[in-house]
Amino acid sequence: MDKNSVYKTNRFYWDTKGNDFLGAIVLPFYGAFVSEEKCQLFGDVSGKKMLEIGCGNGQSLQYHGERKASELWAVDISEKQIEKATQHLKACGLSAKLICSPMEEECGIPVDYFDFVYSIYAIGWTTDLEGTFCRIASYLKKDGVFIFSWSHPIHKCVVAENNMLAFKKCYFDESWYSVSLDEGALTLSDRKLSTYVNALAKAGFVIEQMIEQFDDEIMQSRDGNSDFAKKAKMLPVTFVVKARKL
Repeated sequence: MDKNSVYKTNRFYWDTKGNDFLGAIVLPFYGAFVSEEKCQLFGDVSGKKMLEIGCGNGQSLQYHGERKASELWAVDISEKQIEKATQHLKACGLSAKLICSPMEEECGIPVDYFDFVYSIYAIGWTTDLEGTFCRIASYLKKDGVFIFSWSHPIHKCVVAENNMLAFKKCYFDESWYSVSLDEGALTLSDRKLSTYVNALAKAGFVIEQMIEQFDDEIMQSRDGNSDFAKKAKMLPVTFVVKARKL
């Protein structure tokens, strides 16, 4: 895996297709059928300094800005997404410090500064999970909180076929692969849950909460009889972690 090649492929996709095809997952939702309104992982953010990893169109920043966070910062690999976020936040009367950079790299974000670092369906794009978690730990104050969500690895291994769930790939396979989507391409790796847990521990985090279950109310309001919803009733499709810097 050449990380520069991964950067180039994924950056180009988010600069061109991005949210138009994949859709944006933004707070208060952590992913399919999981919400902050039910989980209450952040609690009161008024007066808090917030950093988002992978801000996309800026709607999650808006969510915290409207809840009186004192500072909004974000990093995203896509210049186009940064532009969208800038325009969106301006229209909402909010300001944020937005930086275009891969999350893995030094990009001028202050250290020992933030109360919260969070990432909504973006952390899995990193080419260096341990390095990224170490950087995130450096950005946080002592006892600062890191919250992130991503596609559950077991979800990527299982496909619905003929009213049954069948394994299509090995859970232990973390190799990078290419996905063709709507005249574009993405490069991904499906990491095991233990890979995330061990990387968090190595970076000096303690996990306070992990969420895998779905919210039945959200599911029923979003076509609970769809194939995707039926799959979500059998296995987790999203996972969310709340960890604290020691």
